[in-house]
Amino acid sequence: MSATPIDVPPRPPWREPLFWLVWGIPALTIVAGLVTWWIAAQRADSNVAEDWYKRGMTINRSLERESRAQALGLKAELDLAGEHDLRLRLEGGTGLPPAVTVLLTHPVRAEQDRLLTLDRQPDGTYRAVSPRVAAGTWGVSIEAQDWKIATRRATLSSDRTLRIAADGRVD
Repeated sequence: MSATPIDVPPRPPWREPLFWLVWGIPALTIVAGLVTWWIAAQRADSNVAEDWYKRGMTINRSLERESRAQALGLKAELDLAGEHDLRLRLEGGTGLPPAVTVLLTHPVRAEQDRLLTLDRQPDGTYRAVSPRVAAGTWGVSIEAQDWKIATRRATLSSDRTLRIAADGRVD
């Protein structure tokens, strides 16, 4: 007797595990890449601001104003009397302006930031009756047209006078 080979019909390629390793994983990678590209195109965030040049010039101007305050030797003393009365005394410099702007920035909650205009009083101090300003840690920026005194973090309280040097140091 002679042996006759048994004819087994071939299986379709997609029924073989090796097929999925050779073709499936690269195909899935291409699909994932296209989905990633689509998501990036839909939600494109630019790291560069549209007005980058203007912002850079503003920063340079701000640095010039801070240097001007240092050259004038300005020092500020800020007092909080109650929750509504903010008083400022400026030392140094000549020809102090009739009004200054004080920006108090809250370290966490931007909705609590306060922009106040303090008017010069007959005794030479500046004063503003402001909306509620809570005691606590604030970023303080005192500005006039040609100079600026700024500090990132200062503790404002009603029982202590806050002293800020022109270079931003708090005493």
